[in-house]
Amino acid sequence: MNKCTLAIPVRYLLLSLILLTSITSQASLIFINEIQYDNIGADKNEFVEITGTAGLNLLDWSLQFYNGSTGLIYKSFIIGDVTLVDSHNGFGFLAFEVSGIQNGAANGIGDGIAIVDSNDQVMQFLSYEGAFEAKDGAALGILSDNISISQHSSPVGKSMQLTTSGNHYEDFEWVIEDNTYGIKNVGQSFISDAAANSVHVSEPSLQISFILMTMVLLISRKKLISPR
Repeated sequence: MNKCTLAIPVRYLLLSLILLTSITSQASLIFINEIQYDNIGADKNEFVEITGTAGLNLLDWSLQFYNGSTGLIYKSFIIGDVTLVDSHNGFGFLAFEVSGIQNGAANGIGDGIAIVDSNDQVMQFLSYEGAFEAKDGAALGILSDNISISQHSSPVGKSMQLTTSGNHYEDFEWVIEDNTYGIKNVGQSFISDAAANSVHVSEPSLQISFILMTMVLLISRKKLISPR
């Protein structure tokens, strides 16, 4: 057998292996689960809570806070080397105290918060008291997803939080309840098979990689059987 004939499929097979090694075995979900930004009198105990798939490490992730009137970032909060721990059916919760969160509703335009991963990719961009388009930062050009309720002058100790059951952000509903800093919310339940239905967080697509591998294998097979 001609040795040069073997060299071609081996090269393509090595390329396929490189593509496959870039794929992680677990996709992840992450979203904002609770916000405390306004209350009667001087604002107290402001915070943002996120939830996501247990095991997800948030090193070099950040929360970017947007002024809706300008579309510009007015504050960033860098998340340290922390990992979401399984607290409820495969999901973990982390809350961060952030003072000076803007109260929205300036000229009918709200303010917003973006979750940004270590690759500067926006995982979620929410706003409250009105939607707007970001003019800088990772969310540049993205229209915010406006929350259906607001916390304007709510009693101290209350927060906006997600309730009901599901495994994706869209499954839940926003309500005002007693704050549940760092734990699952009032009336909230996560479905245990969430990981199986989750989305990738800055990871290559398994489907695309499989298609590419199949293509290179077909090409290499054609090289082997083509007449010389």
